[in-house]
Amino acid sequence: MNSISLLDYTLRSSQGDLYDTLQVMKSGDVNIGTKRVETLAEVVEIPYYILDESISEDVDKIKELIKDEVKKLTDKLSKEQKGATALLVGTSLVDQNIVDAVESSLYEYKKEKYQSVKKSIDFFASQIAQELSLHPFTMTVSTACTSSVNALLEAKNLINSGVVEYAIVVGVEIFSQMMSNGFSSMKLLSSDLQRPFDTQRDGLILGEAVAAVLVGKEESLWSLKGGYSNCNSLNITSVSPTGEEYAEVMREAMRLSNITREDITALKTHATSTPTNDMSEIHAIEQVFEPSVVFTALKPYVGHTLGACGVLELAILMAVVDSGFIPKTLNHKSSIIEEYRPLQEHLNCHSGTFMLNYFGFGGNNTSIIIKKEAL
Repeated sequence: MNSISLLDYTLRSSQGDLYDTLQVMKSGDVNIGTKRVETLAEVVEIPYYILDESISEDVDKIKELIKDEVKKLTDKLSKEQKGATALLVGTSLVDQNIVDAVESSLYEYKKEKYQSVKKSIDFFASQIAQELSLHPFTMTVSTACTSSVNALLEAKNLINSGVVEYAIVVGVEIFSQMMSNGFSSMKLLSSDLQRPFDTQRDGLILGEAVAAVLVGKEESLWSLKGGYSNCNSLNITSVSPTGEEYAEVMREAMRLSNITREDITALKTHATSTPTNDMSEIHAIEQVFEPSVVFTALKPYVGHTLGACGVLELAILMAVVDSGFIPKTLNHKSSIIEEYRPLQEHLNCHSGTFMLNYFGFGGNNTSIIIKKEAL
């Protein structure tokens, strides 16, 4: 599996831009807001990692949000390079017209004649590519929590097959009333904090973000060595408690990248902080790695950003390693498996080989391997 280079990255999380988010990663001083969620049974206030209150579910503003981050990367490219750059977007956001139609039929006070407006999130990539003079090939991927990391693997295939020379891969997630309702109804949301792999974990906190990464064949310290994605689940919302589905993905990612477990400097876990998924993932880690493995979780800093988390957590990991450390796992006190405990203090790190896990609804599970060469 031919590797490609990770040439540049940018992000906006609930904690701010790339610089601001990095400062929060260093300090652990995280800002968490709240959102009002309306279900058929009740109206509740839930903790939420908020990017920008004014953007919520406004398709035009979402498009501009994506375009702004893409432009930060394209501004560094020549006209010829732009023309050879594909744009791929990963998100779990569904067409907002469908959301409007469903909501108008569910809630009595919203019932009114519905008229379709021809605006669709899956059309943003082609519009932005045209406006920024990029290559006409675009793609939008929606595979739950693995959306943008699967888009990254598709970008790798496009470059290695010679379709394009470069690709910009974007992960984006904005508050969705429908999505939040779903998580709330399944009792998957925490009332206060995300506690990865902790015995007292009680759920996740959703978050908004947009992040982008530029990939290509030019020389770079960072590279995407390979990865593996499959669809394998016990049911539509979870895998088996043994974590065998996750373990298979992790092993295949290493095999296809010509990497052994001894080569892994650290593991970025998916770590949703939900009772079942954390147990499945920790059992998978137990099957694949020795207890000495270094692993951490990023979601307590920025929330679970669903379709955006693939590129967002990739960009964050690259940023912290570029700054010389791997961040500790916030809010962890007592591990669900004593021998396997996530990182409790920042660890000095300037280079190495890293595994990144992403495990989503419907059993769509992906692991990738990235590497930063030592200077």
